[in-house]
Amino acid sequence: MKFTLGTVQEALDPQVMVGLAFNEAGEMQGVTSWLPVYGSGEHAGEVVGWTLDVMRRADDGFSQTMEFLIASSMKHFSEQGAQFVSLSGAPFIHPEERELTSVDQVLTRIGELIEPVYGFKSLHRFKQKFNPRAEPLYLLFRDEGDLPRIGIALTRAYLPDASLRDLVTSVAPTASP
Repeated sequence: MKFTLGTVQEALDPQVMVGLAFNEAGEMQGVTSWLPVYGSGEHAGEVVGWTLDVMRRADDGFSQTMEFLIASSMKHFSEQGAQFVSLSGAPFIHPEERELTSVDQVLTRIGELIEPVYGFKSLHRFKQKFNPRAEPLYLLFRDEGDLPRIGIALTRAYLPDASLRDLVTSVAPTASP
């Protein structure tokens, strides 16, 4: 199964920045794509920052490919005057010290169910290498009755090619010998 919010189609947009890493033999080792973030007010229409969209490393690529691509991109964006760089959100991750509401608990359970397929926690741990500033993201909805549709939409966004069988298999308990 592939999983991502960004695809090659988005990366081909001329407004998107792409980072590529090659080894000494000229073989591609990894790729990142960065979406422009446009300002508002006096900076309306201007690119004021960049947000990470896609990051992929070749199976046999050098182990620090993503760190190299992200750090190189951050340096480039800084030199070009970007106000910020975003490593994107960490879905289903809550600050440890925060008491979870009942809705948070449901969303946490959904995150736990699809964690084996997507790896939200490992992605969050990876991003911590860059000492990011955490900013909360909010999802507004009318009432808790909307949550099943929201859950389905989020699952489809993160796992667009997952079949019902894939999802059930990923959360089914494994039999012990």
